[in-house]
Amino acid sequence: MSPDRNAAPFVRRHRLSHEAVAYKARRKPSVPIQMPDLTDHAAVANWRAAINALWGEDDDPAVPHRREVIGGIACLVAGPPPGAAAPIVVYAHGGGYVLGSAAVAIAITARLARVLPVVSVDYRQPPECSFPAALDDVGAVYLALAAGDTPVALAGDSSGGALALSAAVTASARGLRPAAVALFSPLLDHVSVPGSPLADDEGRRLIDYYTGDADPADSRLSPLRAELGGLPPVLVQAAADEPLAAQARELQHRAAIAGVDVTLDLWEGMWHTWHYHALPEADQALAEAAAFLAAPVSRADGL
Repeated sequence: MSPDRNAAPFVRRHRLSHEAVAYKARRKPSVPIQMPDLTDHAAVANWRAAINALWGEDDDPAVPHRREVIGGIACLVAGPPPGAAAPIVVYAHGGGYVLGSAAVAIAITARLARVLPVVSVDYRQPPECSFPAALDDVGAVYLALAAGDTPVALAGDSSGGALALSAAVTASARGLRPAAVALFSPLLDHVSVPGSPLADDEGRRLIDYYTGDADPADSRLSPLRAELGGLPPVLVQAAADEPLAAQARELQHRAAIAGVDVTLDLWEGMWHTWHYHALPEADQALAEAAAFLAAPVSRADGL
């Protein structure tokens, strides 16, 4: 029997922390500096640097990151030494492909790296490089690590969620299935899911800028449209009311039909990629994600 298309995901109903209430009261636009002409490469580079600086690129002294080149790609690496007891997590940051960086994502990767080794990919970005450069870079890092003895998982937020899931689909089709996949407020379809806008106008412009002349329905861009059978366990965390929650629900439906073990966790009262902020809700979500990513390896080891 096919899973019920309307089956309810796990909806996280909770009392917002004082920190979350205070943050929502003072919350500013996520991209407070006006977007430049995206054909002006110098202006885009300056804009990205300014936005990334506002978002924060500071290392976490409790979980320091170090720069390494893996598979020919620049990365930030953190966490305990790799071992058979836990997978290495390849992380793809968000930012509409144009913004963000592995350094900005330290807010997320440092918390995952408290228990798991994490490799955060500084993939190529527009204006210098459009699709499929970012996906190729995430895939190259994954393949380099998968050649070793330690299991490898994939994770990403927002547009990085599309990269992580696409890399997982590609790797699984090649017989190199990841240990698990965790997606935070992911972008999953560059066309749209019926009944839901893909993103706001600025987000759409960034996504189109990365897509270039490629077909947005290409399953490498829109992994929601890919053949999902053969994927490892997948966790999706999203805000219950964010526009991309519709895509998360559709992934749960399609992946379940394909026989994939998929968990959809929708958080009420939160916002797109709240994981980046210093909030108890972010700490809890990322601790649960780290446990999810480690669980398949633990089960395989009989732990």
